[in-house]
Amino acid sequence: MYRVGVVSRRGTVRTGQRLGGHSACRWQFHDFSDGIGCTPTDTGAPTMKPFRATTFKILVPCIAACLMVFGTPSFAQTQEPPSAVVAPAELAAYGAGWRAAGSGVLRFFGFKAYDATLWLPSANAPFAFTRPFALEIRYATRIKGRDISNTSLIELQRISASSPEQIVAWGAWMDATFTDVKAGDQLIGVHVPGNGARFFLNGRLIGETQDTAFSEAFFKIWLDPKTKRPDLRAALLAQDAPPKP
Repeated sequence: MYRVGVVSRRGTVRTGQRLGGHSACRWQFHDFSDGIGCTPTDTGAPTMKPFRATTFKILVPCIAACLMVFGTPSFAQTQEPPSAVVAPAELAAYGAGWRAAGSGVLRFFGFKAYDATLWLPSANAPFAFTRPFALEIRYATRIKGRDISNTSLIELQRISASSPEQIVAWGAWMDATFTDVKAGDQLIGVHVPGNGARFFLNGRLIGETQDTAFSEAFFKIWLDPKTKRPDLRAALLAQDAPPKP
């Protein structure tokens, strides 16, 4: 069981709400020298285990997993041209002529979390949730599968009109599907309208679902106008980045 909790420099604990038996990775702030920790608990008690970090690289896995939940107002997401020339082989089963619509890099504190590329099935078809598309993520750091699942679940509830029953079912499915990733790993999610979604890790099918509501809600984490990463969305859709508030 996880709860969202923040420890301020004065030691105040703010604990978040559990969501359908799931919650996000708990994390803590003292200051940058103390580091950020992420620890599970079966009781839900807001206990923290501070530790000292000698380098920001120790912070990367936990923060990267938590970005989906808490947004990135102070982290830079840069727009870059698509770097991939050849579409991933996994997409051949869903048609020919796939093209990279746009690519973006998610960074924080100068460190890269991952590269992301949006693939569309033809040169003329614009992006739409009513058309097939694929999202490719190449990780630059290590993240636990349970953190991917937990943080995604928080965003799914925020960004979609989902029921409590859907949240529970989606959380269970992601827990069983998403595994730990490391730097260099490639995760591809394919959205197939009317047929749900399929996910590949390093070329291997790791999960598929015919739940069309889940598929749309999951990819909205990156591609919906309400995303917490508008700069990354703009890069994926090859749009001008939105103005900073």
